[in-house]
Amino acid sequence: MTVYGLQVEVAVGNDTGEGALQRLAVAFERSGPAIANLGKYVFPRLSPVFEEAVKEQFDARGEGPVAGSWADLTPDYAAWKATAYPGQPLLERTGALRAALTSSGSPVALRAWSDTDFTFGSNGVEYASFHQTGTGKMVARPVFDFGPSFEAEMTRATSDGVREAIKDASNGLIEVTP
Repeated sequence: MTVYGLQVEVAVGNDTGEGALQRLAVAFERSGPAIANLGKYVFPRLSPVFEEAVKEQFDARGEGPVAGSWADLTPDYAAWKATAYPGQPLLERTGALRAALTSSGSPVALRAWSDTDFTFGSNGVEYASFHQTGTGKMVARPVFDFGPSFEAEMTRATSDGVREAIKDASNGLIEVTP
């Protein structure tokens, strides 16, 4: 099983690291036990951020900040694909992979979250990870290749969710500003 992850850095105001964690801990303590389901506020906001970033990857044929543009198909495979799936671009033979990663409403989209976990991916698209990492016979063409704008959107979505959670948990007694 292949696992991909994100590293989240906490910043509160100008504080980062331990100072930010202490300020955040105080805010959560003041919010009371209702803050326990933070995932319900934050995680649903992340799916649209991922979907838009992946859509941009598909539209740009890669062009990600780390991996760069997706490699062209081998001549033999390109000839076969042109006959079997005419007009279909890279990574879009049937459209299932793109649909799974750009539309929460797709029957093959996997979006799940709990209080502590967030899952974003595909369900039933067995080859999805092969495109991300490559195989012995196929080069990698990563759909998850994100840069600073993705990080900024993730930060914004997470911050909005945390603010809403704290506000709801404190019944409006704590003012939380962006």
